[in-house]
Amino acid sequence: MTAASQEHGTLTARDGVQLPDLPVGTRLRILPNHACATAAQHRGYHVIDGTLSTDTAPAVQAFWERVTGW
Repeated sequence: MTAASQEHGTLTARDGVQLPDLPVGTRLRILPNHACATAAQHRGYHVIDGTLSTDTAPAVQAFWERVTGW
């Protein structure tokens, strides 16, 4: 993938590599290029205390609703 926006991405073949046949409707997993596309899929943020432990999950201190409608 050589370019991306929230709506689409551009696939470009490396030299000597042929792109696979990807018919319309093929589902691809593409990581978002910034947090907006990821955050928009959730209703808020779990705020943790920042303490990391291998024994337990981080403690959730608060839940912040996502601001929408800009």
